[in-house]
Amino acid sequence: MVTKRLYGKTAQGQEVYCYWLENSKGTRVLLIEYGCRIVNWMVPAKNGEIIDIVLGCKDLAGYEKDQFFLGSFVGRYANRIEKAAFELEGKVYQLEPNNGPNHNHGVWHQKVFQGKITDDNTVEFHYTSLDGEDGFPATVQVSVQCTLTETNQLILDYTASCDAPTPINLTNHSYFNLDGVKSNNVLGHQLQLWADTYTPSDEFSCPYGTVELVEDTPMDFTTKHTIGDRIDQEFQQLQWGHGYDHNYIINRIKSGLAKAARLEAEHSGIWLECHTTQPGVQVYTANWLQDEGCAKDGFVHCPRNSVCLETQHFPCSPNREQFPDAILHPGELLRETTVYTFGCNE
Repeated sequence: MVTKRLYGKTAQGQEVYCYWLENSKGTRVLLIEYGCRIVNWMVPAKNGEIIDIVLGCKDLAGYEKDQFFLGSFVGRYANRIEKAAFELEGKVYQLEPNNGPNHNHGVWHQKVFQGKITDDNTVEFHYTSLDGEDGFPATVQVSVQCTLTETNQLILDYTASCDAPTPINLTNHSYFNLDGVKSNNVLGHQLQLWADTYTPSDEFSCPYGTVELVEDTPMDFTTKHTIGDRIDQEFQQLQWGHGYDHNYIINRIKSGLAKAARLEAEHSGIWLECHTTQPGVQVYTANWLQDEGCAKDGFVHCPRNSVCLETQHFPCSPNREQFPDAILHPGELLRETTVYTFGCNE
């Protein structure tokens, strides 16, 4: 079931609508048109309590000030582009440096998408990104289809087309804490990744372009590990990022959906699995998150109080020829899907 209502008005007076997706299992997901964001994600815990498992703001004014992409659909290029510039077909494009010297995520989290209910359990959001927006070439038409199933899956389907070549990388930036307001950190959550390799990065989280095995390092989540077990080890990658903020390469033997991650919380019993068509997943332990005074009631916004599982193409791909191609061309239709399946251990 999907219900729609007015969520609020932006500072410029533009109306923003929200959509509640609800299934018969007691799961509810609230999405808003501003930034195409997941605002609430209500899941039954093992004691029967309904827990909100994502961080967010208490109102639209908070989201307008948000600098941490809380729950948003980000683009035009998710993650970093080194030195906020790239070359495409012989021309250099300069972007806004918004992450040290680099460009990170773009401006779509501050844009109003047009939402519509397309099915009993589906909402579709659309946005037109004009040529030159944020410094990127081409006009891009992007759609995000969000479906909540009776089997407790939230399916995010992305499509995009363009009228000229352009880099594009799409993801959702939800911050998960599967214990909700009961916990101020996720260091006790257990994480497993179906990724034998990752792309090591410099002090600004820009990958060098190399690929390394996680084996015998604190980056290894090929078996289930508690997030806090090794996060403070004297390992350069973790010290630079103040924790995990790395692109893991998903083990893949064929195209289509592949298992990327599983996250579990002992207190609530809630678990979350992630499957995706994308080649990578950025694991980010909210190392730089700060309190902007706009958190939802009961939540605390601070470092390591949540973890993001951002399915994606690789960071800095426009400047790394050895990485999978992230350039969209006219006549092509970009399609990516990420499926979050959730449940509860008794």
